[in-house]
Amino acid sequence: MKELKIKQMYRTEKMKVCIDLKVDFYREVFHTWDFSPLLNRDLDDDLFEYLEECTREIPRKYSLKIVLHLPEKVKSQKKEELNTASFQNFFQYKLRKSRIARRKIFNGAVRYALFGLLFISIAHLTEELVHWPTVLRILREGFFVGGWVLFWELFTTLFFTKTDLKESIYILQRLSEAEIEYKYS
Repeated sequence: MKELKIKQMYRTEKMKVCIDLKVDFYREVFHTWDFSPLLNRDLDDDLFEYLEECTREIPRKYSLKIVLHLPEKVKSQKKEELNTASFQNFFQYKLRKSRIARRKIFNGAVRYALFGLLFISIAHLTEELVHWPTVLRILREGFFVGGWVLFWELFTTLFFTKTDLKESIYILQRLSEAEIEYKYS
């Protein structure tokens, strides 16, 4: 696959890639139905998805710069500061949530490993016992199957879910470190 030509897709300033957003007023970048205080507002879902996709496209060697283009008539230094703080708070909040999710995934993986080992151990230990009635043999097989299913969940968690979450955390980290600039016309 050909490497994307970033300078043809985005405006660049030295080693910064600019993600340009044209909005009519400051509030437009936030979720329409979010009436929480300005510093705690959620970004618009479509905008957040767009920023995530842009961040995925832009190679790691470039830093990010989010540039909001607004009409001259809405210019307000105070609103710029509040908006910038709101962007940072939103990304930091998402980052905290993702890190908590990563911790839960790790704890779940440990439980899968422990219970998987326990179930398979029980199945192996009971295998050596004298001939059991059919019902107890089925129970032993259930322990084998349960143990292997738990190991399957462990591997799925470690190799797929954790990897996706790690990428998400990296993207949020890049977005939280992005410079935010306002331009007026």
